[in-house]
Amino acid sequence: MNTVTYCYISETYYQDYSNLIKILDINDSSKHNIRTHICLKIKYNNHNILIPLRKQLPDSVRKYGRIGHSVPSQSKPNAGLDYRYIMIIKDDKYIRYDKPRIPNSQQNIIANEYTKIEQEALEYIKAYIRVAKKNRVQRTARFRESSLINFHKELGITNNVDTPQEQEA
Repeated sequence: MNTVTYCYISETYYQDYSNLIKILDINDSSKHNIRTHICLKIKYNNHNILIPLRKQLPDSVRKYGRIGHSVPSQSKPNAGLDYRYIMIIKDDKYIRYDKPRIPNSQQNIIANEYTKIEQEALEYIKAYIRVAKKNRVQRTARFRESSLINFHKELGITNNVDTPQEQEA
């Protein structure tokens, strides 16, 4: 069983990067500071990869590909990690490492399936990069709603004109 690091993104991050698009809770900033994320122990180009845990993750595998990982609990049978809303943050000042506010049953699922989650998340990121380099994000159902559109600089994608203004996350 792996040790998983849980974290929360500080509200300061969302204030400092108010130009973010296609992120979770874009219209409800009160949730920004309280949504549980798992912080992968890997870095991507020296950036932290954060995956949000959602109460409702309908069909983590869709006809066009995997978009998440099911992490059900007794009271939230459709909960799961949503790869579409991965956040990539370099500066640790924007990340709070608190005790997770999720049931032990979900923590156990995440710990037992951590290696698979890590592989799936990296596959999602790498597939997104391939699609973005071809300027096909908006034409690809799996990535159309991806928050990774905010992190092209961090992902080394330089040819796409659809990104929001540059950031140093």
